[in-house]
Amino acid sequence: MNNFESIKTILICPSCQQSTLRVTAATNEIVCDSCGTHYPVSFGRPVLLSPNNDAFCQDDYRNAKIPVINKRSYNWKKIIPKPSVNLASHRVLSGMSELLKQKPSAIVLVVGGGSQRQWLDVRLGADDSVKIIYSDIDASADVDLFCDGHNLPFVDGVFDAVVTTAVLEHVLYPEHVAAEIMRVLKSGGLLYSELPFMQQVHEGAYDFTRYTLSGHRRLFNNVSEIESGLVAGPGTALVWAIENFATAFVVSSTKRKITKAIIRLFFFWIKYFDLLLKNKPGAMDGASCTYLLGRKIDGQIPDTEIIAQYVGSQKLRHT
Repeated sequence: MNNFESIKTILICPSCQQSTLRVTAATNEIVCDSCGTHYPVSFGRPVLLSPNNDAFCQDDYRNAKIPVINKRSYNWKKIIPKPSVNLASHRVLSGMSELLKQKPSAIVLVVGGGSQRQWLDVRLGADDSVKIIYSDIDASADVDLFCDGHNLPFVDGVFDAVVTTAVLEHVLYPEHVAAEIMRVLKSGGLLYSELPFMQQVHEGAYDFTRYTLSGHRRLFNNVSEIESGLVAGPGTALVWAIENFATAFVVSSTKRKITKAIIRLFFFWIKYFDLLLKNKPGAMDGASCTYLLGRKIDGQIPDTEIIAQYVGSQKLRHT
């Protein structure tokens, strides 16, 4: 229950939005004194999902074990080249870390933490002055608590920064999740978001939406941009396309994995064209993924300003 005790002052009940959660000694669960809703705990990690959640059931998380890295599998994966480059996250998140270090203390929320804890802790400089809370809906994720991004169980304006990388394409209502992120972020707080554009389906049934950079900015129109741009460009998009073209001919899961490995071994080098294209306006029109770093503002960025900020090569204007 250590995770709950360390963050309970910033938590709210997902069912009634009240800050009245406590641990029950008899069942070792979390209960809300306001509405009486009970929440399970999985290996010390609160499962703060409303019982009325249509997509995810509390009981599916009761025995969600803390993930252990399979070193043999991990080493095998290192042999096969990844299909993409990342031109932004290490540099931009290091810059975010410097901004956070200017505060006496800071608390950061990672929405969709997955297996990112090890590298994000290093990149964001997690220590006594920078506390990072990892959340996810994936039962296999390495997180501090399980929750649904549509209903973040945190009080308003509590976080100094929020990080969400390749998450909002997997939620049913991205605008709703973006609004929740803005709700829990302090005024002037930092947002780092990555969203795919030219990418094929990569999480099966949990893959719904894609965004251009303009759409990315519009989704977070409560954020004043510090910088934005390519995470990965047309080179990465092309490798993804070749890989998915090839795997379209095979059905078996094993054969698909083998096909992906072969394609990546033969075509991975194409992704490095993104290093040459990263400052080309046309590359943004075919971006595999974009990023946005900004600060929460009071109010919204006008749509006309977002349209005017378009940085691609197409000069079409309707007026």
